Amino acid sequence: MRDSARASVVAAAAWVAGASLASPAVCAVRGMVSNATTGKPASGVMLTLSSFREGMTPVDEAVTGADGSFAFAKDLPRVSREQPFVGAIRAEQDGVNYTEILGSEDSLDNVRITVYSVRETGIPPPSNRVVILEPSGGEMIVRESYLFSNESNPPVTYSSEEGSLRFHLPEGAEGMVDVSGTGPARMPLPSSALPTGDAGVYKVDFALKPGESSITLSYLLPHEDGSVFTLRSVYGGVNTRVAVPEGVSLAGSEVTVFAEHPDTKATIYTVPDEAAVELQVVGEGRLRSARRAPSGDPAEISIQPAPVAKEFPWIVGISVLILGLGFFQLLNSRLPDDHGVARREEG
Repeated sequence: MRDSARASVVAAAAWVAGASLASPAVCAVRGMVSNATTGKPASGVMLTLSSFREGMTPVDEAVTGADGSFAFAKDLPRVSREQPFVGAIRAEQDGVNYTEILGSEDSLDNVRITVYSVRETGIPPPSNRVVILEPSGGEMIVRESYLFSNESNPPVTYSSEEGSLRFHLPEGAEGMVDVSGTGPARMPLPSSALPTGDAGVYKVDFALKPGESSITLSYLLPHEDGSVFTLRSVYGGVNTRVAVPEGVSLAGSEVTVFAEHPDTKATIYTVPDEAAVELQVVGEGRLRSARRAPSGDPAEISIQPAPVAKEFPWIVGISVLILGLGFFQLLNSRLPDDHGVARREEG
């Protein structure tokens, strides 16, 4: 009988311990927001605290005081020990959002957030541009990625209703274009494009924070094998590379092969710096990305929508961010040094 009672006590203790682990403790979140443009505390900044415990769920809101300090009234639930992040704080300054990701090992009672003042003029033009063409089945997916380098001093965030990026959208796209932007934190965010007063020219107002940012456009065009695609540019002096999948080739005046992507086998072309460049696109193909299978053996995956028109939102939502942006960074890293483009080493 005693052994049975002892076993019951042990079982109850184990249950309590398990319950305590299954019900994570809460923690208070407080800290300081500073404006790196002025070098002073940022007062009156609206903050939103979100939890990652079950998806991304808003928990509380707060506003910074005169000294830039803040403290949320509601505690942030802790997540399981296996999850590296517990939540995030979004700070809004002059209409621009800044997100601070909170790690499970971070000290949440002294969170430091940096924001910047907004400047609407003097927006730097893109330094590099990569265009990816994927023709197949009478249609062609076009993805354009523009790299911006914001080296303002003192640091500011550039944002304007006139657009931080302007671009030509071919008539065949019928005004439909998917836009995403990635800031220095490498967090992809959806954006949108609006027509300007110039025919066929659209604008994107994606905030360019200090550091490197990229804006990616994706659209669909009708295409026949061997037809000509006209690549247009609003900007002069932008280093441009055009990439096509294995099985596709380009031809045009002063269009030359630059390199072959080692993993995807895509061919990378150099094109002249002109307002309009005509490219004859021959062949069909989709980009393929190499990855390793769970067993450790090399495996190939390919993204091939069927039909492409129905799967277009999925392509631009997944394929662009996984293939396009990573591909863009690799291409940019291989630009010749004689262009004098400043590049940052990523940690």
